[in-house]
Amino acid sequence: IIAIFLISLIPVSTSGQMPNPEIQWTADWTTEDEVAVMQLNEDTYSFELILEFWINNNRLTPIEVGFEVEFENVEFSVDDPGQVTVEGNSNKTFELKISGSGMDSDGILYNADTFSETVTMKLIELIAGQAADASREIEKDLKFSKIYNLVVKYEDDGVLSSDAKMPMKSGTTKEINLRASNYGNTDDAVKETSISVSRCPQLDYSFEPSRELPIVVPPGVYTDDGSTTGIVLGTLEVSTTTSHPSKECIVEFTIYPESESVSSYATLTIDVESVETIEEEPDDNTDDTTNTETTDLEVESSSLPALSSFLCMLTVLFSAVIRRNS
Repeated sequence: IIAIFLISLIPVSTSGQMPNPEIQWTADWTTEDEVAVMQLNEDTYSFELILEFWINNNRLTPIEVGFEVEFENVEFSVDDPGQVTVEGNSNKTFELKISGSGMDSDGILYNADTFSETVTMKLIELIAGQAADASREIEKDLKFSKIYNLVVKYEDDGVLSSDAKMPMKSGTTKEINLRASNYGNTDDAVKETSISVSRCPQLDYSFEPSRELPIVVPPGVYTDDGSTTGIVLGTLEVSTTTSHPSKECIVEFTIYPESESVSSYATLTIDVESVETIEEEPDDNTDDTTNTETTDLEVESSSLPALSSFLCMLTVLFSAVIRRNS
């Protein structure tokens, strides 16, 4: 009897029957996806992500909950529900809105292949406006959606252009490089190329790729003037025959990305000048000189008969004077 009485005095059994406040309400995301995608606008590179979460209150009395949101690396804008009330024995769903840009402070797109971020939301129980000991934390990994934007341009003396111009004489050969620039935020590759020529069927061309296709092009750093790091695809060689007339030729070079996104092309306008046209000018000057010299000779030759007649008259007069004196 004494032993039973002593055991009954121990408060262990009493505390074990008391409900544990830390397990009386829970919270989590509604989606089971491990990573949430921040879908970028391809024109503005901005995004708005809405994450839904629920709070389940098993208590008989309502609870007040506040929120704190933190990011691991990059600070994005956050719109949380503020302070909320969840009634006893109820479950409520709320939204956390995250917005921002896919570009960093330097105006460079984050690389979607390497970028990673984690958002952590603390759910804090409030009692009379003050934080209680009971709180929860839920977190979600974030990543950017992929943007594909592979562009091909002609490169001349370090200047890139999708609408280049090149003068050329007939009977000559010229070369120009082609470069692929990646204005997206993920790796892409050039899997195929094509060339078309218009207005000049006599123009010969050949393209020598810098390496075997497909050629991987990582995202590059670019500025407003269009300069960017990229990959040299190869060299385009164009040739004209000596009989090629003076004409404007159009060469269109097209690339097809491995990502199955929109193809890209660059236009090269070649102003061909015929060699025959160039040689016409000195020929005309030669004819003029020849004609002038011929005219002068004709004038000199036409003046010879007049001089002979004058000498004949002097001879006759001189003879007449001599005969009279004799």
